[in-house]
Amino acid sequence: MKHPTIELFEQRASLLDVQGSGQGLDDAIASLAAWMDLAEHRLTEDDRTVLGGIGALLFREGLRRRGQA
Repeated sequence: MKHPTIELFEQRASLLDVQGSGQGLDDAIASLAAWMDLAEHRLTEDDRTVLGGIGALLFREGLRRRGQA
């Protein structure tokens, strides 16, 4: 049994495929950073820590895919 949020991610990924979206990791990183900026005043320190960690993983994976890490 999958976590409902993981199922949401899978559904959204399928929708991106159907739409022919060319978005990738760099787009995800930019979207996360922009959203964090907009939500800055609503985020707790724990929120920033968790989201910063997610951003770090995405960033590192992008570097690895480009052969820079």
